Amino acid sequence: MSKDLLLLGANAPEMDLLRARLVRIGYRVVPAKTPDQAHSFLRVAGARLGAVIVPSELPVVNLRGALDAMRRATPGNELVFLGAGRDPGDERRRALRDAGVQLALFDPIDLHTLRFQINRACAGQPAARHRRRTLRAPADWPVVVRSGLREKEGRIYSISATGAFVALAQPWMVRSKVELRIQSPALPKGAATGRVIMTNVPGNVMRRGLPFGMGVQFDHLSDATSVAILMYAESRFRALAV
Repeated sequence: MSKDLLLLGANAPEMDLLRARLVRIGYRVVPAKTPDQAHSFLRVAGARLGAVIVPSELPVVNLRGALDAMRRATPGNELVFLGAGRDPGDERRRALRDAGVQLALFDPIDLHTLRFQINRACAGQPAARHRRRTLRAPADWPVVVRSGLREKEGRIYSISATGAFVALAQPWMVRSKVELRIQSPALPKGAATGRVIMTNVPGNVMRRGLPFGMGVQFDHLSDATSVAILMYAESRFRALAV
């Protein structure tokens, strides 16, 4: 089930603008002006709220205490917090981290990265993803996908050394073998081959926040491409943390 978002400080102009952007790309957003109001919402509907967006300059005396109270109000204490608004600088970032804010949506942020970060937050605690074999990061690269004699043009939405999600209006069916020719200055030239393991299509939307397309698991990457993807993903992963 796709989770909704709780937006703190919803009366601030920059938060209202962020709310409009999120609604435009398909998310349901619950606005809350204060931490107390947010806590009340979480007590009633915590199970369907996946993440809380916190303004970088939220005027609250004890931010850590306020966020801890919200976390305790949700099943399993699995709530993820994202910092948004103006980049507050190193000192305030440290205070946000200490309060439990993990992921960044600081301005300027494009819609592609915004969507990726929200999906990442709603998937659960980011720390749990360190158990994965590789990191996954957003990318917005053109790609030519080939299967048999047919070719289609799409865009890479996210990538790791083990696979990628390709935004594509009409993806191939699950278990189809595909070849990806990704056009990016971050990667060496060459093709990656793999198999379609999931699709997100009209009428069968697996994830509301994902674009239409398909998830591909790589079965062959050159060593140079694998290393380049790992380096890119690690760099982006660090940049998108608070």
